[in-house]
Amino acid sequence: MKNLFKPLLVLAILAVTFTSCMNNDDNTDFAADRLKEERQIDSLLSKQATLIESYVSSNFANPQQDTLNYPFRYLDKKVKRGFWFEIDSTVTDNSYTYGFDNSGVLRFPKVKLKYTASLLNGEIVRSDIAGSDYLLNISASNSSIVNYVWQISFFPYSIKFNGNDRIIEGLTKSGLKKGNKFKVVTPSIYAFGATSVDKIPANSPIAYEFEVLGIE
Repeated sequence: MKNLFKPLLVLAILAVTFTSCMNNDDNTDFAADRLKEERQIDSLLSKQATLIESYVSSNFANPQQDTLNYPFRYLDKKVKRGFWFEIDSTVTDNSYTYGFDNSGVLRFPKVKLKYTASLLNGEIVRSDIAGSDYLLNISASNSSIVNYVWQISFFPYSIKFNGNDRIIEGLTKSGLKKGNKFKVVTPSIYAFGATSVDKIPANSPIAYEFEVLGIE
């Protein structure tokens, strides 16, 4: 099975490794650099997991934990992505089908939705309470809003193409449809990372709430 979204956790490690290769002498111990980076990310995820679980226990009625693990090669361990989510399964229109074009390229739907993004203290840092259209492609013009968290919230875990399952790594089996309400809490690494953005401090876990008004 093929993975269509390069995991952000993997990209973060690869980016640091590539930078180290470009900036250090030939005798640099790249394995040691990679190990250090994996330890930093593992520590961050571990610390934020405690905060996220506390938030979920107070704010979710029927929480589900994402069980997908990523391997850390140099730490020789697997870590959970760290997402928790809750879905209202009410669907008012089940007609949209996630899939690929004839060339096998993943189709990114346009969704109409209301959403809020909050810090774990409850402060809303971004929102659209009226409802607007968004393209789920991160490279689109709304890339400052749409991120990896949006993608794995909407797309299903896998999609069949030519009889084979292609792994998308979505949080749900079928993906979100019109009528769904969805809550997800994410570690900072998948949202805004170590960069302060507007009212969002660096290294902040984010709680999203989506209400799907339409999808095409």
